[in-house]
Amino acid sequence: MSSDDLLPPDDRLAGGSPLDGEPPLVRRALQVLGELLTGAQAGSGTAGGFVEAHLGQAHTSLVLERVELTHTQSVSVGAVVADLLAAHPTAVLGPVEDGEAPTWTRIDLDGDHVSVPSSAAVALPAGTAAAVDVVVQLSRNEFDPDPASLRVLARPADHAAARALVDEVLATARRDKGFFRGRVLHAGSRLPLELEPTSLGPGGREDLVLPAAVWAEVDAATSALTTRADVLREMGLGTNRGVLLAGPPGVGKSALSRVVAREMAGDFTVIVVDAAAASSVLRQVYRETADLGPCVVVLEDVDLYLGDRRAGARGTALADFLAVLDGTEVYTDVLTLASTNDPAALDAAVTRSARFDSVITLEPPDRAACARILDRYLGRLAPGATPAAATVDTAAVACSLPAGVTGADLREVVRRAVLDHGRELTTERLLRVVADGRWQAEPLTGSYL
Repeated sequence: MSSDDLLPPDDRLAGGSPLDGEPPLVRRALQVLGELLTGAQAGSGTAGGFVEAHLGQAHTSLVLERVELTHTQSVSVGAVVADLLAAHPTAVLGPVEDGEAPTWTRIDLDGDHVSVPSSAAVALPAGTAAAVDVVVQLSRNEFDPDPASLRVLARPADHAAARALVDEVLATARRDKGFFRGRVLHAGSRLPLELEPTSLGPGGREDLVLPAAVWAEVDAATSALTTRADVLREMGLGTNRGVLLAGPPGVGKSALSRVVAREMAGDFTVIVVDAAAASSVLRQVYRETADLGPCVVVLEDVDLYLGDRRAGARGTALADFLAVLDGTEVYTDVLTLASTNDPAALDAAVTRSARFDSVITLEPPDRAACARILDRYLGRLAPGATPAAATVDTAAVACSLPAGVTGADLREVVRRAVLDHGRELTTERLLRVVADGRWQAEPLTGSYL
């Protein structure tokens, strides 16, 4: 390799670059090495050259005010930076990574969308965003828990102005650009964390057949963030609340969590975290609540990642959970709704008060509840003016079922009956479906590859 090959792209003749295709960090390292060997300086087409051209000093002699951003902040701050660029015609757009053009990211919001810069530099002359010349940079962090950084560069004498601009951008982003606040979000399973707007689907309390005591306990938990929030703050008792829903598969744990989340969405931001995501990004999810709050965090199947240390469980998820729920990291106005099939598998520290304040056990429905659930399902099927439920003795069908059936089992009984008989459902036909037993999954036997 000749010394010419080490020069930045701006200082070579037109044509293919030997650094094309290299990762940005490798490309920048080679450019810096080239500068050291040849004395050449990066041109204005590089990130450093862009900064130097607009601030008039070597970038190594400037001051840099830097703040790490969560995913929520990176979107809202990007929107503020886009506004600055649009509001000031003298602002100049440039690169924040050598060899990469400024990048905008599209965020879909329930059919609408916003497009915000995710990797870009904006040079703002004195008298625009600040009284002095500054360069604002948004930078992506590919392998960092924090997905992005906000940086403001200025001359050393202008450090106070750079710091004030950072504060102003963050405050504006939080106040005016809360695109995710009040929405239902799904947490991705990779670092850095990304939150994707989603929906919980239809359904309310009227669709669930649960004991009154369950609803009373749920309402007591939600009141910590609603009707009782002020008095709890006055007494220094805190508004966070944790509810653990326990019970075998199919009894309605996930359905209950979603009904509660659906009722609170809008006034509250809902973050749904499945087991795959929680095992790697749990700490980052709770950090997002500082900008999204008040929040409902739905944690599914916590027994898959919050194991018992006495049973040899390892990993960071348990430590992260203990830190964010009444631990070393403090969050406010967060209701945590978690579910588990096996509460005995959880570490004892997980279920103590102030982490999960309430443990609600959902049991399989009794005969009367089974009949009511069947009435709900059959009531949705109405041939002509007469609902199918009116022609079926659901109490008799419920009595024919084996002990321990769940709401999910009852749903499959009705599905199987519809598959076999269409709309023409009768008591006799439903009893026949129950007796056939095809609504129950056959246990697996033998060895499989």
